[in-house]
Amino acid sequence: MKIGALSWNSNNIGDDIQSVAVMQHLPPVDVFLNRDHLNSYDGPETLLVTNGWFLAEIENWPPSPSIKPIFFGFHVQEHAKPTIARHAAYLKKHEPIGCRDQATVDFIRSLGVEAYLSLCNTLTFNAPADREPDSIYLVEADRHQLSRKLFKKGLLVKKVSHRIIDVSAETRLRYAKEIVETYGKKAALVVTMRIHCAMPCIAMGIPVIFVGPKTYRTQIVEEVGLRRHDAWHPLKHPFTRRIEAWPQPLDIAETKKRVSADIKSRIAAALAKG
Repeated sequence: MKIGALSWNSNNIGDDIQSVAVMQHLPPVDVFLNRDHLNSYDGPETLLVTNGWFLAEIENWPPSPSIKPIFFGFHVQEHAKPTIARHAAYLKKHEPIGCRDQATVDFIRSLGVEAYLSLCNTLTFNAPADREPDSIYLVEADRHQLSRKLFKKGLLVKKVSHRIIDVSAETRLRYAKEIVETYGKKAALVVTMRIHCAMPCIAMGIPVIFVGPKTYRTQIVEEVGLRRHDAWHPLKHPFTRRIEAWPQPLDIAETKKRVSADIKSRIAAALAKG
């Protein structure tokens, strides 16, 4: 059986961070399969951890019979629900469905399919051994959301975007790996609206302030215990109080251990079954 991992057409490097996270637990990957075109794969039988946000191209569901999926960290977005529901038998064949968030668990269970809250592989990153934090990273966040007292002397302030131009899958994957390593080595604090920035940083013991929207898609941040802050905008919300407290790192050691053991066990069982 071949080993696969997901590739992406989106402009969000957070998708590729999810693939990097999965690949920590897989044997060497033989083939990358595009998330939005899994139905067209006609290669050899391939094991694929099917994780992340589904689905942009809803007419391309379900995946090819050549793909042997492990659903883990699976999230169904609202406009794909009718399509997913029409193909409940496909999910039933591959249950249990490990879901990224409780709302997806509830939806999958409503179809008569076994589901559970697996959370996300991005919670399994470990901090680099040579961690030397010296920077505050504003990842698609605005420094005006923070009180001046948070900008401590000696720390650099760096603005980062998780949006990416149209480059090769190899370049995307390399950049995703490097950006996680950079946060792990250099981030003293991360302020972000991106869940796949927040969760790897939480896993690596970095203090995180999450300023993203409260939506079905971002529900996972609260499920792992991260407080959500209202976004501050100098024109739209000029009287909103700025964030003043430097957060403590979340202790998710037990969650990380559980998620890691779960995905490793499911991969091993799938490979043994062949």
